[in-house]
Amino acid sequence: MSHDYDIGVQSVVFRDFSLVDLLAELDETDVTHLELWGHHLAPDHDDATVAAGLDALEAADVTVSGYGVADLESPDEARDHAAFADRLGADYLTVNYPPTADAITEELIDLAAEFGIDVGIHNYSSVHHDDLSRVFSTIDDVRGVLDRYDHDRLGLCIDTGHFLVEDVRPDDVVRNLSDRIVACHLKDTSEAEIEDVPGAGQLDVASFVALLDEHTELTAPLVIEYELPQDRAPAALREAVATVQRALDG
Repeated sequence: MSHDYDIGVQSVVFRDFSLVDLLAELDETDVTHLELWGHHLAPDHDDATVAAGLDALEAADVTVSGYGVADLESPDEARDHAAFADRLGADYLTVNYPPTADAITEELIDLAAEFGIDVGIHNYSSVHHDDLSRVFSTIDDVRGVLDRYDHDRLGLCIDTGHFLVEDVRPDDVVRNLSDRIVACHLKDTSEAEIEDVPGAGQLDVASFVALLDEHTELTAPLVIEYELPQDRAPAALREAVATVQRALDG
């Protein structure tokens, strides 16, 4: 493979862990890149909490590559998240909002340019949302917005698991939206778990990573994500890292 992807993890994997305990778990793996979820550190946390969090991240030598997923209902909610992503040193912000909310899209583009960060529209599914008109769940949902707003900092954060739940093949997404993929959540779905470790179900990690390599200019880490019982989260991460590393090693 020509790309040398880093491996990251979405901090939602450790949703019941404190940031410090999460970082201790990462220390047991080779993962040094994190997409930070607002539950662990957010723009509305007090200054002392944010400062302590930034210190902990620096001490752990963990790079915050991205921040999100930020759920947006109106344009005026976007600035705090974009500014916080910038404060974290993140390269991108992942977002969720209704596909028809053009005012939010326009604000995100302005903020992306202002802060020099990429914005990745994150796709969802019926796993977390009863009303799919409020989220991006199909290729057409994403393409509609990206065609209307052709900006080099606005793209897709492809969540493989949510697309699979909606019977959308991640391979087709890569081929259709290749030049607009700015971030990636490697997640799977299986008979055992609707949100499973990448490689445990329908996702062929090796072929998917090869497609990313062939069709996209993705520079962000391959972010492992799943929502499993918390007692299984640490061991599952080690399993997932090994699966992704095998794919990268070809």
